[in-house]
Amino acid sequence: MSNPRNGDTKPPCLPRNGLVKIPTQPNGLGSASITKGTPAVKNRLCQPSSVPAILSPALAHRSDLPIPSLASPLSLAALASVSSPPGASLVGLTTSEVSEQPSPERLPGSPSERQLAVDEKILNRLFWYFSACEKCVLAQVCKAWRRVLYQPKFWVGLTPVLHTKELYNVLPGGEKEFVSLQGFAVRGFDGFCLVGVSDLDICEFIDNYPLSKKGVKSMSLKRSTITDAGLEVMLEQMQGVVRLELSGCNDFTEAGLWSSLNARITALSVSDCINVADDAIAAISQLLPNLTELNLQAYHVTDTALAYFTAKQGYTTHTLRLNSCWEITNHGVVNMVHSLPNLSVLSLSGCSKVTDDGVELVAENLRKLRSLDLSWCPRITDMALEYIACDLHKLEELVLDRCVRITDTGLSYLSTMSSLRSLYLRWCCQV
Repeated sequence: MSNPRNGDTKPPCLPRNGLVKIPTQPNGLGSASITKGTPAVKNRLCQPSSVPAILSPALAHRSDLPIPSLASPLSLAALASVSSPPGASLVGLTTSEVSEQPSPERLPGSPSERQLAVDEKILNRLFWYFSACEKCVLAQVCKAWRRVLYQPKFWVGLTPVLHTKELYNVLPGGEKEFVSLQGFAVRGFDGFCLVGVSDLDICEFIDNYPLSKKGVKSMSLKRSTITDAGLEVMLEQMQGVVRLELSGCNDFTEAGLWSSLNARITALSVSDCINVADDAIAAISQLLPNLTELNLQAYHVTDTALAYFTAKQGYTTHTLRLNSCWEITNHGVVNMVHSLPNLSVLSLSGCSKVTDDGVELVAENLRKLRSLDLSWCPRITDMALEYIACDLHKLEELVLDRCVRITDTGLSYLSTMSSLRSLYLRWCCQV
């Protein structure tokens, strides 16, 4: 935003690891970032306004003003007559409360301009066209705009990312006070990503977020110091959680999974957690009968773990991603294809001990596969591609990055696959 005193220009936000960073607001509500699933959306978060004609150039970057004058009332009316584009990407977040703004009757411009600027029917359609950073600013323009933008429909599918330091305000006496999360509740967020939190931070979050007990469906903890006790309390208190992600959390153990996992969880992701090994997979298989998706990155999981899955999970589980599970061999693939015959998405990325024989087992037994990832499997050769082409007739996506032994001959086998839509061959040096 422009500083009228010195003329310096700063971008509304800075990208950090694919996330949008929202600066801390003066009201003490902390800051946050938000992410949506696809990299394409993340890359667009900090681009300039996609609708530059809506706001006048003189006021486009002034958040300290009331409702800005419209460059052209006809432009606003024309946009308002167009229905919202299906699947429009909605990204952005602000935790600031809006101060008192002048009433619409006191705004500059003609009566028609003032009416258009606060017409909720028009605003409901118009705001779909703004990017993340723009909506963060627009929500602070006035109460009328904030009331429209704070509807849950504008935030569906978005995940707020909160770091530990953003969860507390430091009071004049040096004490810490947990920030207000009421703004998140108004927008109906049902998923959160907490970074670097402890057991105490999670308990404070549960106590202060109005929707935590039943309304939160997805929780992600990254680089956190959560222990077995904290994990158990979180899943016991947050009864609505059905999707759980634990990434870089090295203080919980397999015993914590045995004591905390609940049958309501349908999707689980565990990565870079040093205490996860075969016994953790045993807990997952026995305690999560309704599991539909499992994402696992664990360096100490062996072939034995893949035999733990039950017949119930063989019926319900359709997605399995085993990333950088270095100890898994073709024997583990045998256990997997017999335990989980209904997989439609499979990743063996980084499972460097899997060979062409393992791929043959996959092709012969998992005929429902639509996506297969064999990237970073250096022992895969052209023979594996022949097996894939012969048996996986429903396959739509195939990832072969860093399969350095694949040649043009192997690719010729894939030319017969009419269902294949996406093929990735990055760093395949012999192609």
